[in-house]
Amino acid sequence: MAPHLTVCEFYSGIGGYHLALSSIPNLSFTVTAAFEISSNANLFYRHNFPGTKVLETNLCGLTAQKLDNIVRKGTELSSNNVTLSSNQDKLPSNSNTSPSYATSHSNSATSHEPATLFVMSPPCQPFTRQGCKKDHTDPRSESVLHLFDIFPDLQTTPDYFFIENVQGFESSVTRDIVMKFFQTHGYHVLEFLLNSNSLGIPNSRLRYYLLARKRPFSEDFTNQGILSTIPGYISPESPTPPLSTFLEKDPSGFDLSDTFLAKWGWVLDIVTPDSRRSCCFTKGYSVKAEGSGSVIQQTPDISEQTYTANSGETDIISSEQTEAISGEQTESHASSDNISLSEQSANRDQCFVSHGKPQPNNSRSLSNSRLEGEEFVSHMKSLKLRYFTPREIARIHGIPEWVGFPPGLTNKQLYKLLGNGLNVTVVMMLIERVLLS
Repeated sequence: MAPHLTVCEFYSGIGGYHLALSSIPNLSFTVTAAFEISSNANLFYRHNFPGTKVLETNLCGLTAQKLDNIVRKGTELSSNNVTLSSNQDKLPSNSNTSPSYATSHSNSATSHEPATLFVMSPPCQPFTRQGCKKDHTDPRSESVLHLFDIFPDLQTTPDYFFIENVQGFESSVTRDIVMKFFQTHGYHVLEFLLNSNSLGIPNSRLRYYLLARKRPFSEDFTNQGILSTIPGYISPESPTPPLSTFLEKDPSGFDLSDTFLAKWGWVLDIVTPDSRRSCCFTKGYSVKAEGSGSVIQQTPDISEQTYTANSGETDIISSEQTEAISGEQTESHASSDNISLSEQSANRDQCFVSHGKPQPNNSRSLSNSRLEGEEFVSHMKSLKLRYFTPREIARIHGIPEWVGFPPGLTNKQLYKLLGNGLNVTVVMMLIERVLLS
């Protein structure tokens, strides 16, 4: 049986770890505190988990003594029979109302042997091209380095750790510092580079995961380096579901403007409701055109197309041609938020950029194209392109339907929060199938 977990969420965001834990059947846990510096993220978290203590603080000011007190109080709270069966008490899928979540979640079938789990998604910019890959010298790495500096001073080090970040973290000095802590204190560690599209999710989101615990992992997991799959995971017999499974019915206010199409239409990644893939949604979605996520074509019965900017031709392309087109994308056209250059390349291996590819001279001009100006915009308008809604992205990221969006947050703010968040389904699978197995 899994132990009762006292959980501390560092860099908690909108509560992705809390949601993942809540999705695991028969798991007993207490989120004793969530640490996050973003006011909007904390507003979202408190809206859905009003019983959890959310601390809007700079982690560099946290001491081992303060953290010991937080963990101790959480352990005491978990002994008070305040329970809610995780996964068994989900609201109907058409409900947007949050349940009355208590801080402690449990099920009578679960052992209450105490254990501690620290989960975190440290700032990823120090490990991305846009963040200049400053790694441990980046001021944004200061807080995670501080945490692993104080963890040895805790009265008892945690039984489990779960760390998520972007591809690039695995080759960083910061990771080496973290690993030194685990090696010194006798932890067993597994590392993964997993793309959500390999787990039956129609979205490319490549992320690094580190799982550490004091007891050994199964031999199935060890001595394999950085894993790209979950050992023992068997793909379901049914194929990856189409995007239509996640879409709202006729949302309004999400159409792309003519001005935007004229300037950026040729770099958009376009998918249809029948597509079984989409590109990674980042915090820049709806603000940046390229590398921030797919847009959806609402015109029925039109195949996915690519507009070749240097010839002006519109060609129907097969999935086999996708990788060849994607490979022609150059580094100068990579502009994603919060993802590494290597991940951008991986995204393009999975997603072709519809309606455009860079000219040989990397010019963005369409002056040599047969479709120009109003004609090009008219062509793009015929596709009836729109953004995915925040609710649709939340569904793709595995966020349950009962999770509510706080009043007052704009779509732009929601896109940023969701783009900075976790894929709840992937995290849930790793915790249930590997970390606690």
